[in-house]
Amino acid sequence: MSQGKHAPVDCNGRAYAFPKAPTVVICLDGSEPGYIERTIEAGRAPTFARFMKDGASVLADSVIPSFTNPNNLSIITGRPPAVHGIAGNFFYDPATRAEVMMNDPKFLRAPTILRAFHDAGAKVAMVTAKDKLRLLLSNGLDYATGRAIAFSSERADKATRKDNGIDDVVGFVGKPVPDVYSAGLSEFVFAAGVKLVERHRPDLMYLSTTDYVQHKAGPGS
Repeated sequence: MSQGKHAPVDCNGRAYAFPKAPTVVICLDGSEPGYIERTIEAGRAPTFARFMKDGASVLADSVIPSFTNPNNLSIITGRPPAVHGIAGNFFYDPATRAEVMMNDPKFLRAPTILRAFHDAGAKVAMVTAKDKLRLLLSNGLDYATGRAIAFSSERADKATRKDNGIDDVVGFVGKPVPDVYSAGLSEFVFAAGVKLVERHRPDLMYLSTTDYVQHKAGPGS
């Protein structure tokens, strides 16, 4: 598919150009510029260094509260929590007097950019580290079309073609399911992303990592 054959895709009041080549959006959960800058200085991030030199490098404010769910959903809908409805990782339900995790699509008030592109005929893919985000980020995708794939590292061995658009993810990626509290969870996301680009060539792909490393270590450590 090429941009010349497709009109811009509208989602939540904004228009997005159809990708000319497979386009990957990555959310490095818990990161900050310092991690990337220190790693470039150590000579261990040549691709990021190339982005900084030859591409674009800008800073933007996160949404508040600066938690995983609100920011991932703001990226994937292009709108703030006031519009998409995911205002935290948890909320207090006065009806049940209980704390509820905001990982159910019923709390989502806006369609995702992935869904908009899928509905416009694009091939899309999404991989998260933990399964709690998967249903939110993949909301509205129709796996029966053969143009949508969405799974998590945490439950990669449970993925099916009916529910995720792909089966035998462990064999496909070539790595075992990692421990949920490990850097391996994010490594699996990236390994899966590489395989998806090689084998399925999605027009648009979203990868979201865990913040395990950033909770354990600071920039340059």
